[in-house]
Amino acid sequence: MSSFAPALLNRLRKLQPELEAKFGVRKIGVFDCYRKEHQGTMCDLNILVELEHPLGWKFFERKGFIEKKLQLHIDIFTPRALKPSLRDEILQKTKFV
Repeated sequence: MSSFAPALLNRLRKLQPELEAKFGVRKIGVFDCYRKEHQGTMCDLNILVELEHPLGWKFFERKGFIEKKLQLHIDIFTPRALKPSLRDEILQKTKFV
């Protein structure tokens, strides 16, 4: 996994308490684009979150909230949403804050 900018990780770390209070986010982390078709291209920021409870429609609110705070387009996942064949690899590559 390539290293993420310390400033980005610090911003996520500072944002985490607010995400926990508003959306029940227990853990938040980032992982790289790893598929061959993404090599050498710009990818969205991939964020993995572990939740206290399902969000329902608040899922979209949470994504927009994080994008606005980071001023970046993100793709957001929960461990259950990951393909089973890729889940372990992604979890190992995720840098949690």
